[in-house]
Amino acid sequence: MSNSSTPEIAVIIPFYQRETGLLTQCVRSILEQPGGVDCQIIVVDDESPIPADQELARFLPDAGDRLRIIHQPNAGPGAARNTGLDNVPPGTPYVTFLDSDDQWTGPFLSDAVAALEQGYDLFMGNSTRVGSETSRFEWDKNPVLNIHPADHKTIDPERALYEYQGDFFDLLIRRSNIIGPTTMAYRFDRFAAVRFDPTIYNGQDRLFKLTLGQDFQRVAFSPKLYAYEGEGINIFDKSQWGTAGSIRLLSSYIRLSRRILATIRLNPEQRAYVRHQLADSRRSFALSIPHLLKKGVSIDWRRVMATFREDPLCAMLFLPNLARGFLAKRH
Repeated sequence: MSNSSTPEIAVIIPFYQRETGLLTQCVRSILEQPGGVDCQIIVVDDESPIPADQELARFLPDAGDRLRIIHQPNAGPGAARNTGLDNVPPGTPYVTFLDSDDQWTGPFLSDAVAALEQGYDLFMGNSTRVGSETSRFEWDKNPVLNIHPADHKTIDPERALYEYQGDFFDLLIRRSNIIGPTTMAYRFDRFAAVRFDPTIYNGQDRLFKLTLGQDFQRVAFSPKLYAYEGEGINIFDKSQWGTAGSIRLLSSYIRLSRRILATIRLNPEQRAYVRHQLADSRRSFALSIPHLLKKGVSIDWRRVMATFREDPLCAMLFLPNLARGFLAKRH
């Protein structure tokens, strides 16, 4: 890509890893994409223990302007993605993301650009993940919340591209993980101002998707498997119930639901659904504290008090939620 040209799509990679080789295979999967799509790869080194320059040294001489590395003080993946978005070359119409521990295994870029060029706001592809036997489109036990290509309009049979039929935003409210973090591409020329909220520890991608999705007019997808998602630095998997990180995780879920209710346009049914999620998070937050105490796990009391200050209703409902939880166990 010459300095005077505008790429068709920017690929943003937030990078923070302790394992060598992951970023190398990630970027290689971009450079080896078929279809000749003109892309700009933006790697944001979030003060990674393994420097991005070291990982990508072999690619830099030949990649030229296609590959750019930006360094920033550690601020988390959301802030790193925002830095990438702030540095998308002017005039670039489309943007996609690729996590540094993931890699594309199919023609994602060419199919995404082909769909977006037909006027769709979003293109999403299918993927598989380490530890999961099914693809992302089939994860949910409720078939209504999965994607079945036969239920949708074919727009390109050769590429297996479809137009989503139905209320896609409503699906996002109930199952935002239908959009994989590394198999979504959207019209940056229409949503250039949308950013991630780095104050949300877990779920910032959900809020980002809903912020975009509330204004989507047309969505395209393909059931093809475009990516293999690795484990990497997965804060969700490492913060499950009964772990020290669960307090921070649940606190983040409370903040996320409150932020969705405050900033996203919802109909009454959608608002009730998110309020139910908020109530569940408050209840789990309350029940997690005696559970951790019983197990002898250290509790971040500063985080507990900060959550109560931010969400006074969580504090007011703490004892009632504990009582309901203990009663439920007895029955």
